[in-house]
Amino acid sequence: MRIAAIGATLLLAFAACSTTESSTSPYQQPNSLMAGEIHRRMEQIPYQHRDELLQNLLWLAQTGEQTIPALLEGLRHENAKVRSSSAWVLGRLRDHRTIPNLQAAMRDRDETVRLEVARTLVLLGDLAWSPTLIEGLDSPRKEVRYMCHEALKTATGHDFGYDHLNPDEADLRVSVLRWRQWWSEYSGDTFFAANYQQKHQLGDAVAAPMGETKDRPLPVEPEAPTNP
Repeated sequence: MRIAAIGATLLLAFAACSTTESSTSPYQQPNSLMAGEIHRRMEQIPYQHRDELLQNLLWLAQTGEQTIPALLEGLRHENAKVRSSSAWVLGRLRDHRTIPNLQAAMRDRDETVRLEVARTLVLLGDLAWSPTLIEGLDSPRKEVRYMCHEALKTATGHDFGYDHLNPDEADLRVSVLRWRQWWSEYSGDTFFAANYQQKHQLGDAVAAPMGETKDRPLPVEPEAPTNP
């Protein structure tokens, strides 16, 4: 009888420990072997480039929910490349529970990280960060212009005739103005468009349905993340 009582006590203790451990994170936890592999791949990110980096990040995304705890830690990593890559993978996972962590990451000191985080938030439906992406449409880096526009198109179904490779700077700015005018109408922030229009002397340019895209499907093959 005493042995049975001790056994029951131990079972309750183990159950309590298990409950406490599982309650510390809302996400599926990897086993020790998988956790080690996820950690190893996260630590490789600073030293990888192009296809090698993309394949590593796709592996993390395809591994699913069990990578989220490591990715949330990655948002606070000392290396900006790890932070932006973590945001990119979270964008692929589309888990809305990560939105508060991503919103906190918008205070990051690195512009590239903020752009990647904003892109993920907009793709998750948090359009409040659209102005960050719209500002990225004027980036001197064509890959940044492309990725900001792709996220905006995917989230809103609009494109306003914007072409990230347009060699006509004046025409490009008119397209950017249309995006700014869209946000001004959506949010009520008229200054966002009016200031840009005045700064670049765009006259009476107004939003138009040029090149509009509706119900655009998500791309099958992902683009590489923007990294420093």
